[in-house]
Amino acid sequence: MPELAQTTASQDVRLLRRTALLALPLLAIAALAAVYLLDDGGNAAPDSGSLQILGSETMRPLVTACAEAFMTRNPQADIVVRGGGSGDGVAALLNGMVDIGMISRPLLDKERDFAATRSIDLAMSDLAIDGIAVIVNGGNPLTALSIDRLKAIFTGAVGNWRDLGGDDRAILVFARAAGSGTATLFTDHVLDGAAEVLGARKLATNEAIVAEVAARPDAIGYTSLGAVRNAGNRIKLVALSIDAGSAAVMPTPTTLRDSTYPLGRKLSFGVAGTVSSTARAFIDSCAGQTGQALIQRAGYVPLQAASR
Repeated sequence: MPELAQTTASQDVRLLRRTALLALPLLAIAALAAVYLLDDGGNAAPDSGSLQILGSETMRPLVTACAEAFMTRNPQADIVVRGGGSGDGVAALLNGMVDIGMISRPLLDKERDFAATRSIDLAMSDLAIDGIAVIVNGGNPLTALSIDRLKAIFTGAVGNWRDLGGDDRAILVFARAAGSGTATLFTDHVLDGAAEVLGARKLATNEAIVAEVAARPDAIGYTSLGAVRNAGNRIKLVALSIDAGSAAVMPTPTTLRDSTYPLGRKLSFGVAGTVSSTARAFIDSCAGQTGQALIQRAGYVPLQAASR
């Protein structure tokens, strides 16, 4: 299983000063972390130590903000957060290169088999709920698609907007690059394993997908729901239905929690073997009340709805 033994994560995971690793602008991190820092009831990390965290690009901005808040409250902790994709996160975790993997999809059978054959005890902890959002340019009149119609667009069976009630213009397809958990889920649940249209432009991050679709009137793409929060009317979310006879559903906290939106998912931390007390304290802080409030402010869906 060479893709697990030889991963680009080996080039990325290295000790760096934490101030050089922040994936969000400092002002954005400060705003997101404010809710964390206002809470005086959290427990400090029980020991000092460094954490290496790697994986999902969807989770990277959120976990970076959580890490900065945690390190502010626990100055002895040193947390490195890197992206690269869920596949790299699992591979690095299975090869003992990181403390925590960020994973935005279920573990693959080959990953579970790899762990089992080497007696690696993998454990997952859910962090947040997210949806794979289908987006078009803000000027596009499209409002809804069935999953079958969406598949037809991304496999090239439908390649012109006139077939969807629009102008006579070619559809520009944007997709996430291989190794992304977002791409894996989309391929499994929408494409049924089929290949994307040959001309699909594959990008490394959700933010890049949003930027390209916002700039191109004929574009369509998919991305994390959390990545569209600041896009405004430059892009439009497309409601999805299971089939042509079903009602189309928009991705919202309610439809993601009750699974009526067809492309919902959990964002999770993965650990292997014995977990350090610093890693456990960090995971627990993210799952706690203040951590979940930070998640909501970052544009993701907390695991539990806020009590009224």
